[in-house]
Amino acid sequence: MNVLIAADMEGVAGIEHYGDCLPSHPRRYARGRRLLTDEVLVAVEALRAGDAGTISVGDWHMVGTNIERERVPAGVVVRPIADLALNEAEPSIAKAHGGPLDAVVMVGHHAHTPSPRGFCSHTFIWEMEVLLNGEQLSETQTYAQALAAEGIPILVASGDRWLFEEAEEGELGSARKLVTKEGLGRARARSVAPAAAHAHLREAIAEAMAGPLQPPPARSYPAELAIRVEGEEIARTTVADPADLLTEIASVFRAPQVSKEYRQLAKLLPPDSSPLRSLQRHAGSLLATPVMRGKERDWLDAAR
Repeated sequence: MNVLIAADMEGVAGIEHYGDCLPSHPRRYARGRRLLTDEVLVAVEALRAGDAGTISVGDWHMVGTNIERERVPAGVVVRPIADLALNEAEPSIAKAHGGPLDAVVMVGHHAHTPSPRGFCSHTFIWEMEVLLNGEQLSETQTYAQALAAEGIPILVASGDRWLFEEAEEGELGSARKLVTKEGLGRARARSVAPAAAHAHLREAIAEAMAGPLQPPPARSYPAELAIRVEGEEIARTTVADPADLLTEIASVFRAPQVSKEYRQLAKLLPPDSSPLRSLQRHAGSLLATPVMRGKERDWLDAAR
């Protein structure tokens, strides 16, 4: 079984303050990176215990340079989400893995914009909304449609309680759902202790690998896709089938009005895979902080 660990940050156990997810808060963010990497390593360990084949990690928070790569064991490749979001004409979950893919583990995921209760709620970027036939979709629900198209099951999905409250029963297929926290609004959350969450994650992965698996079901298509940013509709189109959903969203995301700041951040925050890159990343974080702090204030105020 070849498995992709699709790792976001806001739903990771132990992260309870929004600053843990943002490089504009260096001390908190360093703690958040450690907790994210801890959870990813638990998933890797559990998959290897179940005799998984090729394991990859998708760093799917911000530009995808959050996981402490020096801690990731040999043979496990970490790929940033920016590669998929900015460079792949027809993105897919199998392409995110880098080859044939049999299953996905989703850790650290969160509620959609404009959830008032979800911790750090957003959809891909601050104040972006994705609506399919008028229904708000989270990132996880969007990825589930890509998995439906590719026939790939989710072993385990973990994250904020409100993420799962948003999803319909069975929308994630046979995935074991693991609540790691309860959002108290965008700024704060009440988390399960990391050690307890890790134990549940190991157990859920083992059970899933031993049991029957079912990919997420496709929604009804053709469907109308609308995308808003800061309340303004920037795109509306008809999506023919679930395989097209991620491609259509990515094409809108790449437009300069949406991705300009994201592209700049990707340059400022490279993976800290060497001492030089670490210095570049530190300098980039300092440069990005004033702009990010302003964005944070607006984003937090919008959910109050």
